[in-house]
Amino acid sequence: MAEHAQPQPAASGRLTRALMIGLGVSFFVNVASPYTESIGFSNFSWSYLPEGGAGPFLLLLAVSGLLWRFRRRLALTRRELLLIFVMGLVANSTSIFLVYFWLAAIISPHYFASPENRWATDLIPHFRPGLTIPDRNQAVFWFYEGLPVGGRIPWRDLAGPLLTWLPLLAALLLASYAMAAVFRKQWLDHEKLRYPLMQLPLELLPGPEPAGRPVYRHAAFWVGAAIPLGAASAYAVRHYVAACPAIAIDHLGSLSWPWVTFSPHFPAVPVCVNLLALGVGFFVPTDVLCSVWVMYVVVKIVEVGVLTRLGLDIGSAGMFVWGSAAASWQSFGGLLVLMGGTLWSARRHLRAYWAAAVQGESDAQEWLSPRSALLTLGGCFLLMAGWLSRSGMPLHVIGLFVPLAMLLYLYLARVVSQSGIFYLVPPQVAQNPPIYLFGPRGIGRDGMLALGLTYSWHGDVQTVLAALAAEAAQVQRRAGLTGREMTRGVLLSVFTGLIVAPIGILLLGYRRGAITWPTWVFRGWGPNTYGQILGQISNPPSFDPRPLVFALVGAAVTTGLTHLSHHFAWWPLHPLGFVVSSSFTMYAVYLAFLIAWLVKTVVLRWGGHKAYRACVPFFIGLMVGHYAGRAVSLTVSMLSERALA
Repeated sequence: MAEHAQPQPAASGRLTRALMIGLGVSFFVNVASPYTESIGFSNFSWSYLPEGGAGPFLLLLAVSGLLWRFRRRLALTRRELLLIFVMGLVANSTSIFLVYFWLAAIISPHYFASPENRWATDLIPHFRPGLTIPDRNQAVFWFYEGLPVGGRIPWRDLAGPLLTWLPLLAALLLASYAMAAVFRKQWLDHEKLRYPLMQLPLELLPGPEPAGRPVYRHAAFWVGAAIPLGAASAYAVRHYVAACPAIAIDHLGSLSWPWVTFSPHFPAVPVCVNLLALGVGFFVPTDVLCSVWVMYVVVKIVEVGVLTRLGLDIGSAGMFVWGSAAASWQSFGGLLVLMGGTLWSARRHLRAYWAAAVQGESDAQEWLSPRSALLTLGGCFLLMAGWLSRSGMPLHVIGLFVPLAMLLYLYLARVVSQSGIFYLVPPQVAQNPPIYLFGPRGIGRDGMLALGLTYSWHGDVQTVLAALAAEAAQVQRRAGLTGREMTRGVLLSVFTGLIVAPIGILLLGYRRGAITWPTWVFRGWGPNTYGQILGQISNPPSFDPRPLVFALVGAAVTTGLTHLSHHFAWWPLHPLGFVVSSSFTMYAVYLAFLIAWLVKTVVLRWGGHKAYRACVPFFIGLMVGHYAGRAVSLTVSMLSERALA
């Protein structure tokens, strides 16, 4: 973090050195993520735990700062560092929530098949050939149990299914990036979203005309960094010295206390403060901050408690939807209205984008030319539809599922870019509405099994490329990167991950035995997902109007909140808070956003913009200290794992 933050052109303007280092960061993220998951450190990704992109970036920043003082010619420039950050950021789109879940889906059926669950007759024979890994040559058994002495990994048995899936996953990633490219200018220039999560690299690497001293030259920065780092260090020491006083820290790095129960009929209230969310929250608009914590309390606690007390609970909302089904469907209705408003607001931009595509126009800042972006989107949609059809999914299900999945990715991109909520899942996944509307009988056995396989890449929806790339738009502009440089870095990073991550996971499994990993994915994904699908096939649920009613209520509430937000300047609640309220992940965010809202409101009201800028170093320090603290926790976890090995 030294004063090498002046923009300097890389050799020949190609940023070759940065691309190579960025590829190394992508390789590291896609190897480290599965490893940390396998030792029970949760994962290593940006949206869930942002160390994946930020950790290597901060390390490179510190090293480059030292080089700037002692070997200036070797120091990385601002443009190079920010490009590396972007590549590390998007590398998280493959490591856990795509490749990890996908491999669990295609390798678990043969291992968990038993006479009791009848998978050998009711599940495995109905998969289309080449979609799952067979247990020839002990390929599945050895992955879960570990290679015997002298055993060799059966790559030939693995290659077929891996190559069969590769076109679908590549099309998914390309479509996600093209979709983010289409909306880049609308969100960056017209709507002027804040991109709160991106304030960390941009404040640490200010432009050629920074306002005052860099944040790391303020004492407040180091005070902020010391708080999460000190808490994490104390908690890590407690692993070895039980008498060491420490606040409990959960798997997200949140300071945690026992949950509070006010009534047996109402959900317990989580009490935890995530200091990353607190640091990010200071850069979030106050109406969004206010709506997030207010709606969490109103919907997640009060409304869910009242519905439970009145006996209006509607049961399960489906796979990968945790919490109240009523609240989930309600938020899903709100999501459709929110995204409908997003598309309506972008109508002029989309018309201009279409015209530019027809005429073949573009500019240097576009990631892809409008024509290339739309052709990529269309081609990827057709490839995905054809692949899913070959897997057994009916066309009427594909026609609803694929657009809805992409809409949910666009939703995550829009909400994360506006709110800075780093740990967010959609209220529903795209499989549930088709199952609800058509029913298992209307989809058929083969269609239901094909739909079940899609939970591998659209189940625990978190680190999607559309959201990660959309956030990087502001970094690109502030770094002075062209669209081609951005696209080159992103696609190199992503497709490196698509190759490296599965190989790394397979090597780790055959070496250590995946059944021994603390993570639930390889032990629980198959039994839970396929068990639910087979249960729905054998006992098709009758049509229940209540989810539709709650979805309509959510749509109406979001419409009302949107109207109030647009027409009354004094109205404090943004509709976004209502839509995200059902996400189980909000427990880690709402209390930090409440504190950030209080602090920011007081600072702006009594001190104005000058006082706001004076506080920025402290909150950037909280974010940096969070990552440093997680590095300490990871180191302790690795040492503990080695000691037990």
